[in-house]
Amino acid sequence: MAVPVEIKSLVHYPCAYFKSLNAIIRNGYKNDDDKRTRDIIETFELIDSNDNPEVRILAIGPGPGMSDKVILDVVSARFKAIVYVVIEPIKTELQKFKDLVTLKTEQDQWKNVHFEYHCTTIEEYLDVYDSDVHGGFHAIHALHCVYHFRYPHGILIQLYEILLKHGVLFVMLTTGQWEKIYDKVGEYYFDPKMHFFGLSTVRKKFEERIKDAKIITKYRANMFPINKCFEEDSAEGNDILDFLTQIPDFRKTTPEEIAREILSIIKDNCQRSGSDLMFGGDDEDMVVIKT
Repeated sequence: MAVPVEIKSLVHYPCAYFKSLNAIIRNGYKNDDDKRTRDIIETFELIDSNDNPEVRILAIGPGPGMSDKVILDVVSARFKAIVYVVIEPIKTELQKFKDLVTLKTEQDQWKNVHFEYHCTTIEEYLDVYDSDVHGGFHAIHALHCVYHFRYPHGILIQLYEILLKHGVLFVMLTTGQWEKIYDKVGEYYFDPKMHFFGLSTVRKKFEERIKDAKIITKYRANMFPINKCFEEDSAEGNDILDFLTQIPDFRKTTPEEIAREILSIIKDNCQRSGSDLMFGGDDEDMVVIKT
């Protein structure tokens, strides 16, 4: 097996990232927002305050807070006092989150939530975190951001350790067919800022360390056509391909033999529907309850 070569994945190029993301959205990729919302609500209904006067929640990499709106609506209705600690290393995204909070408080919502903002990485936050001083957490969430942790498997163990008893660790990652692509890309490439794995790998590594982990998983299917990926001259198809692999300019930068192998994995994991090759851009939740 070849030794993986370091690259700069798509995450290093925000304009290219969003260009390729928009390409797959235009071609039918979409989250099942209703099921995703129901799954998030069910997860945060699991929180047990343990009779503490306030509930503490750690939100990692929430961006502008689209999922957090659902979370905060649930917990603000259930508990009298909440401390919501936001860890977001991108300054512009953190400001969008703050703007959302301002809007909601002006609408007389989330009045019982105290927000703490940290424009930093989770690694930097944990370096100075002291549970004896700061207290543990009733819930921690990391939704589609564990790929970007410096040491993802070790960090997840640290997060589990700072949960209070019956606390909830909520991780969302890609899975299924998309995870198989990441696995193949990871055989050839690595990027310290983008780990090529999915939920199966993360769960396996976690269970190796935490033998008695109580884990609930929730799967959401998401099929969309990717015929254009196999049309070399299709600009839209190449943008989709970049997003599927997270490799910028995949066709131009990937050696022919490796590209052929990755394209074969993509095609082999498609399902045919009439003239369309349907690909599963699925994601899955791992909800760990601390015993």
